[in-house]
Amino acid sequence: SEGPELLRAFWHAMRDVSVLDPTCGSGAFLFAALNVLEPLYTACLEGMRGFLDDAERSERTRSPRHLEDFRKVLDKAEGHPSERYFILKSIVLNNLYGVDIMEEAVEICKLRLFLKLVAQLERYDQIEPLPDIDFNVRTGNTLVGFTSLNAVRRAMTITPDGKQFRALDEEQRKTLEQIEEDAEIASRAFDRFREQQTALGGEVTAGDKAALRSRLDGLREELDHYLADEYGITVKDSQAYGCWQSSHQPFHWFVEFYGIMNRGGFDVVVGNPPYVEYSKVKDDYTVQGYETETCGNLYAYVLERCKTLTNQRAFLSMIVPLSGHSTKRMTPLIDNFYEHFRSCHLMNISGDANPSRLFPGVKFRLAIFVASNSDEGIFTSGYTHFYADERDTLFSLLCYTDIGDLRYPTAIPKVSSPLHHQVLKRLNSHQSAWQEAKSNLGNELLYHSAPVNWIRSHTSTPYFHSDRDGEKKSTELKSLYAESDLLPSIQGILCSTTFFIWWSSHSDCYHLNKPEVLTFPMLSADGLRAISQELEAAMQAASKRRVYNYKTTGRVEYDEFYMKLSKPIIDEIDRVLAKHYGFSQEELDFIINYDIKYRMGRDGS
Repeated sequence: SEGPELLRAFWHAMRDVSVLDPTCGSGAFLFAALNVLEPLYTACLEGMRGFLDDAERSERTRSPRHLEDFRKVLDKAEGHPSERYFILKSIVLNNLYGVDIMEEAVEICKLRLFLKLVAQLERYDQIEPLPDIDFNVRTGNTLVGFTSLNAVRRAMTITPDGKQFRALDEEQRKTLEQIEEDAEIASRAFDRFREQQTALGGEVTAGDKAALRSRLDGLREELDHYLADEYGITVKDSQAYGCWQSSHQPFHWFVEFYGIMNRGGFDVVVGNPPYVEYSKVKDDYTVQGYETETCGNLYAYVLERCKTLTNQRAFLSMIVPLSGHSTKRMTPLIDNFYEHFRSCHLMNISGDANPSRLFPGVKFRLAIFVASNSDEGIFTSGYTHFYADERDTLFSLLCYTDIGDLRYPTAIPKVSSPLHHQVLKRLNSHQSAWQEAKSNLGNELLYHSAPVNWIRSHTSTPYFHSDRDGEKKSTELKSLYAESDLLPSIQGILCSTTFFIWWSSHSDCYHLNKPEVLTFPMLSADGLRAISQELEAAMQAASKRRVYNYKTTGRVEYDEFYMKLSKPIIDEIDRVLAKHYGFSQEELDFIINYDIKYRMGRDGS
């Protein structure tokens, strides 16, 4: 910056940025935030020195207080044996906040931050008191507790049947005012507690910490009483109430982080929420008041909770399962989270070892989103594959497309380019000319329900035999029924790249379900029947009989199919479909070459 004003404004803004990981675990994302902020702090200090050096060399007469604030900051830094220690300590105390339900994880997180600080010191005599971050990184249940004073007011006034609200009486109004006042006093005590540690020569005593903890404990207990009422727990039943507190571990955000919440909420939320089915924890604790509860997975609730923890200028970014915006079950998450923000960028990534994993040991199709109110629109990448040696350049090469008004009832489409967008829009403009027949009125068509790079469909049952069950239809093959004259055409369409693009654009890219087949604009096109029959013959000719031994089923023998060997025939099916759907030559080229590098494999065979 040419003048000190911008540097001063940036320093104050950066020092106040609040970064939260609501399910921090051992602190990996807080460490990432630390690494992002450190060079910015360093650049600010270097800039301050530069302006002070220029002022000293200048012959202009200046006020003795000129750049006094810069001098104070640099004096603080120079009062530490290591400037980097000062920077990291300032970030940990001023910017980083975390919550986790596991006390052991929280302790590990704090220990890792301490070790990062100690590692900056070169000699034993440089060691100084480590910062106390017990009030930055805390134990509690992110999903259970009050996030605002209004939430407490609601708990006070809701009728026993939970359907109506009463007006506050005089005693309740006074209680609510006292809670707010106590929370504000505790927040000021926390600010002083933090300032004592960042000020030169500051010292935190056990008495300071005990006083702050006592204030917070009193507020927590009072709020737990109101929350227990919502859960139908009587405080007078001390045993039931104690068990509820122990299992639910309520965390009242507007008290624990009153200053931040009173300013509107956190500025940045990052993390990797737990992908855990709600049914697995329901015996331990339950959640209430979540519009995403029917989604049935904890990460959906974490995302919804984050809405209430952030201010209007905030940015949120998390790693979540791709199914969170690609399945019917997760529709409430789309409605109550993704579409809540003016802007959302979604990276859709194949992280399940086909062909490579995003994280070692994690076999999930993943999405990384960045949501905010800073822009407008939903921007998505296509479903992106990568080989292990491409991982380092994966994110820099992702392209995002504004999906505009392209919507599906249960999914945010995964779109790789404007051309991809055009193809989907053109498909959406057609109506299906086919409805599934009842099983006793039509012929059976089989399709593989867990495709990877190709979708496979059959008009006859492929061979499958196991020692346990004998000869039978594979459980991965699902049935459709159609009139005999339509059967080959539908079979060819399901194997086409056109249908593969449709499926991968709005499914979870793992399951092929019947609704995805029935909502595709099927047609009966001239020439499809013969090409589809040719495809099925080629599939069968290229298949191989495989034998595997499993612990549960014993010896299993089945036909394995290699769809990429039949790609020239599949391309012919796509050319026929292009005429009927009205695809341009450019759109047809996109379809035929869609994701070809990964679908065909590196050897291309």
